[in-house]
Amino acid sequence: MVKGIAIIGAGMIGAAHASAYRQYAHRFNPAPGVLHTVCDMNGMAARKLAADWGFAHVATDWKKVIADPQVDVVSVCLPNFLHTEVTLAALAAGKHVLCEKPLALSAAQARPVHEAALKATTVSGTVFNYRRIPALAEIRARVVAGDLGRPVQISVAFQCDYAADPLLPHLWRYEFAKAGPGALLDVGTHAVDMLRFLFGEVQGVVGAASKISIAERRLPLGTTSGHGHVALSDKMAAVDNDDVMTALLRFANGAQGTMTASRVAVGSGNRLTVEVMGTRGTARFTTETPSYYEMALLTEGGPTGFQRIMNRPGSPNIGGLVAVPHDSVAVGYSEWFGFMIHEFLTCIAEGRAFDNGSIADGYHTAIVLDAIQRECCNKVPPLT
Repeated sequence: MVKGIAIIGAGMIGAAHASAYRQYAHRFNPAPGVLHTVCDMNGMAARKLAADWGFAHVATDWKKVIADPQVDVVSVCLPNFLHTEVTLAALAAGKHVLCEKPLALSAAQARPVHEAALKATTVSGTVFNYRRIPALAEIRARVVAGDLGRPVQISVAFQCDYAADPLLPHLWRYEFAKAGPGALLDVGTHAVDMLRFLFGEVQGVVGAASKISIAERRLPLGTTSGHGHVALSDKMAAVDNDDVMTALLRFANGAQGTMTASRVAVGSGNRLTVEVMGTRGTARFTTETPSYYEMALLTEGGPTGFQRIMNRPGSPNIGGLVAVPHDSVAVGYSEWFGFMIHEFLTCIAEGRAFDNGSIADGYHTAIVLDAIQRECCNKVPPLT
């Protein structure tokens, strides 16, 4: 039974964890206090997140939270450069740990986390919540079953516009030393994981290209959180990680694929688009239409047109977790995130590994991300 849940990092993604735990923690422990602590060095942010989602305690020192015997589940929701230190400490303290992506700034930094997770007796994972989109989970099942034939080609694009406005302030996300590669690590991590989720291991990176489209930004006058506007100073700081990244990859199964990541794609919001092609069919999906995916098959009479496959009670995660599991029900980001948290808590309750987005998945994704960086600009963060 889960005793107490702590979220370390009260920013935008910390709220996603808090909401999901609020929705599902009672299934595993209905006692008051299971939503235990929100921790952030910004005490005001921690207090607000705790109040919004019903957490009992607030802290500003993550080390004290990890040492608390009443906390046995920890979500690490901090800036990229802090993921490794906090996750290693939580694993060493015997906590169940769910670490935000990316697992680390590089594969070299991710390796010790991977090794520690293998030795740990607790449950741990990397936040790859898009694996829980019902349509994408069903596409993967069709690929594995051979419904689309032999895998030929895959295209995954993760396009966002959160950094498209040049008047947004400079912050850690735009510093290679703290964030690693920019769009590649921030949203490209999800894209690379989706490539692996659907087509298996990447054998090699054939080519890659990157671009910094906004070369410098003004420094903020105060504290920042998320992607919002704040008062700006007159001082400028250079952006030294990518706004856009594209890569061409080859898979162990003989297929090829492309990955595109952008944080400056005006109008795209937060869009993941996937197209999977095999010798007998093609399946495609975009988060802009989350209630269905489309599939075309090669029949004796020739190729069919694309047909919509709607969400339904039998779709992955829909029947047991959606409040109204009716045909064509649309589910969005918060539901996908909740499905992941429910699976994580289920693994803890049942004492089994969290294999669908494990620490190992985070590590192997980091290896591919490093390869893309080397192919593009030979710039990989050092081991620290």
